[in-house]
Amino acid sequence: MIVLAINKIQRAKAWEQVASQLQELIVTGYWKKGERLPGEIELAKQFGVSRSTLREALRALSSNGLVQIRHGEGSFVWYPEVEEYLNPLMPRLLVEREDVLAIMEARSMVEVRTARLAAERATPREVKELAALLEKMEASKDDRREFAKLDHRFHKQVAVATHNKVIIKIYEAIEVFLLSQQLEVVDYVDAIDRGVNDHQAIYAAIAGGDPEGAEEVMAKHMKRTYEAIMANRQ
Repeated sequence: MIVLAINKIQRAKAWEQVASQLQELIVTGYWKKGERLPGEIELAKQFGVSRSTLREALRALSSNGLVQIRHGEGSFVWYPEVEEYLNPLMPRLLVEREDVLAIMEARSMVEVRTARLAAERATPREVKELAALLEKMEASKDDRREFAKLDHRFHKQVAVATHNKVIIKIYEAIEVFLLSQQLEVVDYVDAIDRGVNDHQAIYAAIAGGDPEGAEEVMAKHMKRTYEAIMANRQ
């Protein structure tokens, strides 16, 4: 007879239940970042637990980065911004081939959806800014470095046009990587002409308020860029 190494399920400890409820309240926005939580006595009373149990729950949330415990001041809601997670990764991602390709795949997923949202939400002013950047790109075909910088600005403007703060922060967090990649890709054969054609199509879809079209042309652009990187790194 085979004996399975299964442990009996233990009931959740009181502090774990308190921590779980507090976490849910924070994540759902009941308390905002930087907001001071109610005092220990009040919270303990509301949960029907001892202050020591509450403190253990707060320590757990502090370890997870959701709460800052300031001695003499109280406990405050706190969590890192998106870029605080991503920025420490950038130096390593810039030098490791496998990670560069993996980030390109992830970028493709983000940028395709970003183009769709931009086509749905871009204001006339944002569309005008995209048009101006595209015009500058077309005028900079003989200056590859300047073209790459404008390419980068174009994609950032597409992100801005989504009016989605998380997407914009993700883009800003990986800006160094993206610009480095664009400065590399722009030296590939036919990169300039391909870049102009792709960005013209992206602009036309966004300016025309065509979400499906924007999604499609951005997906093609990302695919061609990925294939170019693969071909030139073999």
